[in-house]
Amino acid sequence: MKKILIVVAAIVTLAACQNKQKSPSEALADSLAGLRPTADSFPVMQIDTPFVDLGTLTEGDSVVHTYKFKNTGNMPLVISNVSTSCGCTTPSYSTQPVAPGEQGFITVKFNSKNKEGKQNKTITAYANTVPSENTFSFKVEVFKRK
Repeated sequence: MKKILIVVAAIVTLAACQNKQKSPSEALADSLAGLRPTADSFPVMQIDTPFVDLGTLTEGDSVVHTYKFKNTGNMPLVISNVSTSCGCTTPSYSTQPVAPGEQGFITVKFNSKNKEGKQNKTITAYANTVPSENTFSFKVEVFKRK
């Protein structure tokens, strides 16, 4: 009888102990909720030069350019993704929140392999700005390798 009471007490005790820790996705959602723009609090991505002429290249060469931007809004700016108009252009970017008044970057590397002629490429940075899409571009002329 004593054993049964001890087992029942142990089961009741274990059932009463519930772990209320949040999953990583719930914790991330909670932290991002504070970075959602509102009517009076929002980040602004002000890009230093939204269009750049990168000059000329010989086919097969690569060129790298870094776009700098400043958060002129009044809350941290967070870039969630950067996409390019072509697989020949590879982006990297500021992964930490950019505080108001601070600068961030988006670096793109253009590979001219099989890209002869005039090229115009568009980069779109998705962030917690309004609107969420921030677009900028570059042009480059690629000459055939001799």
